[in-house]
Amino acid sequence: MKNKRSADRITGHIRKNRGFHKGLFQTRLRATHARGWVGIGIFALALLAAGPAQSATVSLTPADIQDFAQLGDSGGSPVTIETSNTPAGAGFTTIWIFDVSGIQSANVGIDGQTFDWSGFDFFTLDIANNDEHNWTFSVTVVNLSNATATSGTQSLVGNDLFTTFMVDLADISDETIKSIFITVSAILPIEGHDRTAEYSIAAPIPIPASAWLFGSALGLLAWVRQRS
Repeated sequence: MKNKRSADRITGHIRKNRGFHKGLFQTRLRATHARGWVGIGIFALALLAAGPAQSATVSLTPADIQDFAQLGDSGGSPVTIETSNTPAGAGFTTIWIFDVSGIQSANVGIDGQTFDWSGFDFFTLDIANNDEHNWTFSVTVVNLSNATATSGTQSLVGNDLFTTFMVDLADISDETIKSIFITVSAILPIEGHDRTAEYSIAAPIPIPASAWLFGSALGLLAWVRQRS
């Protein structure tokens, strides 16, 4: 009798453990399935977004940038020369040849164009300051009605690193774009002697919004898989 009770206790213990492990296994299986469905959902959303989403950004070609020339100035008689060609654009030097002082600026770009940018929301251009001193830059786009859109002004340190300037085309892209130029300016002379700006202009490589979204979705999917 005693042996039978011991056997019954052992059998009950085994059944209890089996039930516990079975429940634990089912819980983990449901969690794994849930994470799997989350990952599949993220991946599906990324695929759906990657189809219709397109970049609404436009820029110039390197050849367009290599045609840049001085278009205007603040009255201080600057002279701008193209110093180099690069695969993405060109390098320039702007020199104020007289002993001018105060805020001075020069506009360097192209005029007389017939760009149809009606399908774009933004214009971008990369600028790098190659000088040892800080210079201020901005980018302006002009349409046939002389309406303008400007990127806003940024002071760039002389580190040869490119900064992307973005112009919102919402108010001017309904007409042909005729002029694009950058404005380089500073309070001269810098440190009592410098009146020469050296800089590079390049066409950035646009990354479609769909690529950013798709990459983010893949990263989130990898994170979900890692946690599983």
